[in-house]
Amino acid sequence: MSSPTLRKLALATFAGIGAIYTATTFSAPSNTQTIANDMRKQLDEYNSSVEAGKESQFQHAARSDRSTMLDRHELMENAKIRKPWNMTFAEREREATK
Repeated sequence: MSSPTLRKLALATFAGIGAIYTATTFSAPSNTQTIANDMRKQLDEYNSSVEAGKESQFQHAARSDRSTMLDRHELMENAKIRKPWNMTFAEREREATK
C-alpha cells in the first residue's frame, strides 16, 4: 500500500472511532434520579410561586386549569354533598335543621 492510501485509511478509521464515541456519549440516557430531581425542583418552584401569589417566570402564577395545587376544601365539600356518609355528626345535624 502506498503512503497516501494508508493516510486516508488511518484518517477514516480515526474519524469513524470519533463518530462512534460521540454518538454513544450523546445518546446515552440520563440518570433517572437526575431527571426526577430536576422535575421535582421545577414543580417545587412552580408551587412556591403559586402559593406566594407573586409574579414569576410562569405565565399563570394565579390558579390555572393546569395547576397542580388542589383546593381540597372544595373537593371535600362536593364529596359530602354527593355522599352524606362522609359528613361528621355535627354537619349532618346542621343539614337536618336547614
